[in-house]
Amino acid sequence: MTTLRSRLWLMAAAGLLIWLFLFYSHSLVSRLEETNRQANETIAWFWAGTQIPFSLVVSNSSQAVCSECGQTRPYFGEARRFEALCSSCGSTTRWLAVSRWSEEERQQVLDLTRGLFRRLVGRLQYSTVLTDEEGMPQIVNGEPVPDDVDPSVLRSYVALAAKLDKLNTPIPLTGLQGDTIGLLHFGSGELAREMVVIPLIELGMLTALALVLFLGIRTEVRREKEMAWVGFAKETAHQLSTPISSLLGWLEILRTRPEAACDPEVYEAVSCMSTDVERLGAIASRYGEMGKTPKLRVGDVNEVVRDTVRYFRDRQGLLSKGVVFETSLEAKRMVRLSPVLLGWVLENLVKNALAALAGRSDGVISISTSDLQEGGGSVEILLSDNGKGVPFRDQGKIFSAGFTTRRGGWGLGLTLCKRIVEEYHGGRIRLVASSPGKGSTFSVHIPADRGKAEIAEQDDGTLGR
Repeated sequence: MTTLRSRLWLMAAAGLLIWLFLFYSHSLVSRLEETNRQANETIAWFWAGTQIPFSLVVSNSSQAVCSECGQTRPYFGEARRFEALCSSCGSTTRWLAVSRWSEEERQQVLDLTRGLFRRLVGRLQYSTVLTDEEGMPQIVNGEPVPDDVDPSVLRSYVALAAKLDKLNTPIPLTGLQGDTIGLLHFGSGELAREMVVIPLIELGMLTALALVLFLGIRTEVRREKEMAWVGFAKETAHQLSTPISSLLGWLEILRTRPEAACDPEVYEAVSCMSTDVERLGAIASRYGEMGKTPKLRVGDVNEVVRDTVRYFRDRQGLLSKGVVFETSLEAKRMVRLSPVLLGWVLENLVKNALAALAGRSDGVISISTSDLQEGGGSVEILLSDNGKGVPFRDQGKIFSAGFTTRRGGWGLGLTLCKRIVEEYHGGRIRLVASSPGKGSTFSVHIPADRGKAEIAEQDDGTLGR
């Protein structure tokens, strides 16, 4: 439980760190967008701030000069000479209308302003379109739109401005009087577009991490649960070893008694008890070997089936009245097996079948073997009964450790069967058919031997590796 809690804390901490990083990335994207907008506002302010003096510079407006004191004032008339009141002289004087800028000065200001704006916009990694208050493009990516531009090109500029408006809200440009004189339409750079995707990627990573952690913890919990059953099995074997040794000693004493040789009933009882104690010792050895990889040898599945059926037939107390065995042993191929462990699998399946046949006087347990060609060749063992069957809701859980439908059951038998068949023998065990009231059929597949008859020596290992 402590290990599980520590893993849950680790999972929670990892999730928290991911969420913090996700929050930071989202904040980074927001700040990048704000910086992007501020950069464009700077461009807009620059354009608006230079547009007014620029328009004044390039205009053909004139100024009037007092011929007496030299005072100047703006002049928008057409006459080149006129008389007017001079505020400095305090009298009516002659005024001369002269050009405000020379052509050379006007062109210098024009070139300087255009060049500065072009260099500024050229540093951007996205498109910009400056339009007038009516939405007509004036400057595209820092280049002025000529008056004689082709209509199709002009339409493409208008479409570009509309496309940019879907990415960002256009920034209004204001004149000296606070009125809107145009709009700055702008897009987003490649870096900004990538940053927008980052939170989605991180969310996917978070989901994947949570899924991996969940599956890892679930697998570990399942493994620990199964290992707990293995530990229980080994402890059971350890606890049984002492009384079994004691029983063997007492049986040896009974054999040496004179009445054991003279009295047939005592002799038979001692013989049967010896057989059962040996059987009990074999069972204890089975539990003791759980958790170790067994040594396999080439053998005949049919012999294991015959030994299992013989064991139950010789002990009528294990069979309900009226229960019979039917066998059809047609397999001819040899397999690599551990006869003791495979026999244990068959015993468990037979015991489950007997439990399902409890109370019936017409019970039948059928066991058949056959050769299969699939997967390079295998031998199949089918064990069927006509008992009460497995409820549909439980059929997917019967091989889970601890699951049982019998009162007082351990829920260990089929779990050990699955481990013995699949992990130790490289085979497969499954419930192929079961209907309530009609019985069940289990299938065991063991890979066929490919001609090597030597014993398969395998290193010891722990369960669940």
